Amino acid sequence: MQHECRSHYPLIFTVALMLVCVIAAPPAIAARVQWYVEVLTDPISKQPLLEARVLTQDGYAFKLMRKNDNSIWGEFTLPRSSQAMLTSDRLPIYNVDQHDRIDLDELKKLEVGSDPTLYKIAGRSIQFIIWGDARRGFIPPVLRQMMLGETVHVTYFTLLGERIEAELTLRRANEAIAQFLKVKPLDPKADGAGEPAESFALVAKRFQELCDDLRFTGNDTDYTKCRDLFFRCSETPAQTSETFQQCLGFDPKRMTKPPAPADAATPKS
Repeated sequence: MQHECRSHYPLIFTVALMLVCVIAAPPAIAARVQWYVEVLTDPISKQPLLEARVLTQDGYAFKLMRKNDNSIWGEFTLPRSSQAMLTSDRLPIYNVDQHDRIDLDELKKLEVGSDPTLYKIAGRSIQFIIWGDARRGFIPPVLRQMMLGETVHVTYFTLLGERIEAELTLRRANEAIAQFLKVKPLDPKADGAGEPAESFALVAKRFQELCDDLRFTGNDTDYTKCRDLFFRCSETPAQTSETFQQCLGFDPKRMTKPPAPADAATPKS
């Protein structure tokens, strides 16, 4: 009987070794958390659709997708294990590394009508526009930051009034986003960090801040004209961040004050 037990030692040792490998697996799995590209099929045209995605160990998900109108949207999703729900009262804020924060709440000021068209919240997920018309070969500024960055920082708000911070790795985002956009991956040394992401939200925020300054440095008429220009430009169909700036006559990187009130009478097309 003792001999029979000793004959099973090698098997027991093998099982123990397998258990050790399983226990040691999480660090290896963590190292494989990275961006990847998923190929889907358009239900109407049957053409392949690319999406760039990442799913963190904590269960947070972020993906990039292109709509039929050539706009690029992002989607941020809470972990499936989370009982929290996103609130539409206060939209999330995100930024790449140390770049400017992008407050999605600013999208509300660009909306026309009561039904949102620039973002959509469904329980634990929010979809939001990143760029209005991304031509083939063009890399929107915030996606350039993601391709060259290390971490996406997200601050989100729940129905219960909680403010929660989340981090998503940008490991292999350069390659995945490049494939998604059908461009070459960026060279961190040659391309640098790129320009700050002058998205709809940031342009709107900075222009409105300067309009608000007219309450104290100008008069009520100047302020009203400045705001009227903003709303007329934001209502222009198929507006991109670039054409939005052109319509406003405002470049956040160069101008320190809004255009003269007389310019507000005839917004640029």
